[in-house]
Amino acid sequence: MPAPADSGARGLTAAELSVAIAELKALEGARVIDAVALTGTDGHDDLLVVLEPRAREGEKTFLHVALGGARARICTTARRWGREQRTRGPGPDLLQRDLQDARLQAIEQPKFDERRFSLTFEAPTGIRRVVVELFGARGLWVLCDERGACVAMSRVVETSVRTLRRGDVYAAPPPTPPRGDRAQAPPRFASPALASIDEHFTCLDLDKERQRDEATLQLAAARAKKKVKNKVDGLQRQLEDVGRAGELRERADMMLAYAHNVARGATSMVCTAADGQGEVTLPLDPKKSVPEQANHLYDKARRLEGGREVTVRRLAAATEELRRLEETHALLEAPAETDLDTARQTLVELGLLPKPQAMPKPGQRSRDTSTPYRRFTSAEGYPIFVGRNNNQNDELTMRFANGNDLWLHVGGGRPGSHVVVRLPKHKTASLETLLDAGTLAVHFSKARGEPRIDVIYTLRKNVRKPKGLPPGAVVPSHTKTVTVATEELRLRRLLDSASHRD
Repeated sequence: MPAPADSGARGLTAAELSVAIAELKALEGARVIDAVALTGTDGHDDLLVVLEPRAREGEKTFLHVALGGARARICTTARRWGREQRTRGPGPDLLQRDLQDARLQAIEQPKFDERRFSLTFEAPTGIRRVVVELFGARGLWVLCDERGACVAMSRVVETSVRTLRRGDVYAAPPPTPPRGDRAQAPPRFASPALASIDEHFTCLDLDKERQRDEATLQLAAARAKKKVKNKVDGLQRQLEDVGRAGELRERADMMLAYAHNVARGATSMVCTAADGQGEVTLPLDPKKSVPEQANHLYDKARRLEGGREVTVRRLAAATEELRRLEETHALLEAPAETDLDTARQTLVELGLLPKPQAMPKPGQRSRDTSTPYRRFTSAEGYPIFVGRNNNQNDELTMRFANGNDLWLHVGGGRPGSHVVVRLPKHKTASLETLLDAGTLAVHFSKARGEPRIDVIYTLRKNVRKPKGLPPGAVVPSHTKTVTVATEELRLRRLLDSASHRD
């Protein structure tokens, strides 16, 4: 699909949103087949609501809500997503559970000049409303119950003008004057606009995703090519050393032939050259006898000759690997259209990229389930795992946690449990989640009860366990510190969220 002529690096304007909402009203009365939180382009939060319109029973309409700056929109879509892009966690699970088999009652934009709208559903559990804010770099979606309280949300809001957490009654931010460029920008999508909106933004999303994938593969191929090239050079040097086996034997022969003339502790010896032409000075180790040094040279010559066949095979395999990497790297750097799937498959076959993991089928447990660790849920809906003892701390940090998960431990060298916050791909922890995890790190440590305590944190990939360290002892790097104050309400909320079953 070619890129649009008007790149329009902005999400839907308020006027364009009004056009889209007006057309989407035709879906009012549709039944919800599924409601899914997605990880959109560049890690942004998206929503996908699968509807069965009243007038077209048996057919599916996919309603896509995209958050995040220049890609913010709502429209029906022809695009489909795999299970690996579904966001997991308490919030997305609540969204799916509460909207399953609900009826879409209304789609409304509060004001014509607002980039905000709501979807009202009549669900089996009561009235549910999804409020979506398209403005801001990250946007926001909030699932509210019949009282207007926030049941689930894409993120916690903490700004100078508004705070919004789970359990709070939803309140819109104070109005701000529209940006001049947005106010003056002419509408880009004429009615009927939904298909044009979907085509325009899907094209931009796919192009950005392709650029990101291409950059990732280029980096992997370049690093691997350099590594394999060094391996080939090293193996070639080993083969050159094999040619020195005869030279080493000749040197050992001369050392044994003239050993009787060498004084103990000598640093060199003079021998007649093997061809009888002139003399040769050989260096010696004064701490070892001449026969001992000659036998060492014989052993080295035998090792070189014995390893030749293995070295030849390894060199042939490394040379072939380097050839494939050079072809793949050249393919990725070519200005023409690149077959990313072929390049990715080559890197996977060479063991340079992990094999795609099969996602669990519906009803199956994911890796986060049935864990032996304490499990809690942050205000943003992220799972927080806490080790129960030193052995569990090792397992939790070194085997269970992913590289980009957040790792925390009480500071000051005090004993305490390891704490891991499992984060979705491309996500970072907000201050609210950091304080939640820090509160648990303090609670499950020897610092429990102190009014204020420092907690260190870093990404799991920055935590090492050198050999010889006892269970539970690790070496973190690139750490930062957050000061955690005792908050009874926060601690109570976290302890109430405890789950030992999933």
